[in-house]
Amino acid sequence: MRIVPTGLVCGLLLAGWAQIHGMQSAGEAQQPELTVVKADFIPGEKTLFYDDFTDMAPGDAPAHFKVRGAAPELRAGGGIRQLTFLQTGSLFPNLTSLPKNFTYEAEVQFENVRNARTALILYSGAKEALIWWFSASPKQVQLVVAVKNHTEDLARKTVQMDWSQPAKIALWVQNGRVRVFINGEKHVDANQVELPAIDRVEILSSILGAGQAVGYRSVRFAESTPDFSQVISASGRYVSHGILFDTGSDRLKPESAAVIQSVARGLETNPNLRLLIEGHTDSVGNAAQNLDLSRRRAEAVKTVLVSQFNVDGARLTTAGLGATKPIDSNDTPQGRSQNRRVEFVKQ
Repeated sequence: MRIVPTGLVCGLLLAGWAQIHGMQSAGEAQQPELTVVKADFIPGEKTLFYDDFTDMAPGDAPAHFKVRGAAPELRAGGGIRQLTFLQTGSLFPNLTSLPKNFTYEAEVQFENVRNARTALILYSGAKEALIWWFSASPKQVQLVVAVKNHTEDLARKTVQMDWSQPAKIALWVQNGRVRVFINGEKHVDANQVELPAIDRVEILSSILGAGQAVGYRSVRFAESTPDFSQVISASGRYVSHGILFDTGSDRLKPESAAVIQSVARGLETNPNLRLLIEGHTDSVGNAAQNLDLSRRRAEAVKTVLVSQFNVDGARLTTAGLGATKPIDSNDTPQGRSQNRRVEFVKQ
């Protein structure tokens, strides 16, 4: 789908987690079967960088990136906002370092693709510590992951693609293991990889030939945390940004399966564990509707744990707190993404 530029973006700047139009009533959503979803990717929990371009106006430079090469343009329409390159250029997120364990996620739309790429390049000093090429042709993508200034390949793979929809791509670096995912499916899994300290990040869009475009709908870097059982045992609270819902709805997205499955395993291994499930939103939209939506989303998580994973419902209680307990500012996309969350509290 091609997104046409438009100046009618003021209302779109308010598009958030609690979008009113299309909001479902309590209990209406039919939940996906999460027990059968092959869930390998768990997004990092501590957001280090996030941008969905909701605070950017047409004609502006993206405030949270340094731009080099061709300037991208903001396209908005149909409830979608996309930072789009028509020629080769680079984005440098306002990040000064990455931790040892982290995740990278981006939603990328290729248009009229013949020969175009997006690449994630992680630098240590002047050297490329890791590069991930995602090279698109009309019906497929070639993945190349390399380290040590591109002198050692970790993987090369070709994957069939449908470019009518954006690709959700992700990289997970955890304890010397490097994994690559496309639309939730794992395609690369290399181990015993030692990366030096990362001090600069580049997202390169390379376009060979006129009429093509590479667009970004969201970009997120986050620090990975230990699994649910470790965190809930140590601190009594597990904060998740990996439980996702359809916009304005309490219907869980299939991408939530990894976190839900982790919570279910923790409850199974510790039969005395009881949890309060809290739903939280950002402050965009009507406060009362945010409160109701957060309550229904917390209830949806409980319902899935009980009906699909056979957890005793008496062990789970729920609360919807709306935007009343922010953990970050609601003035930026990154802050709002931090505030949209589900928390599990040991009782």
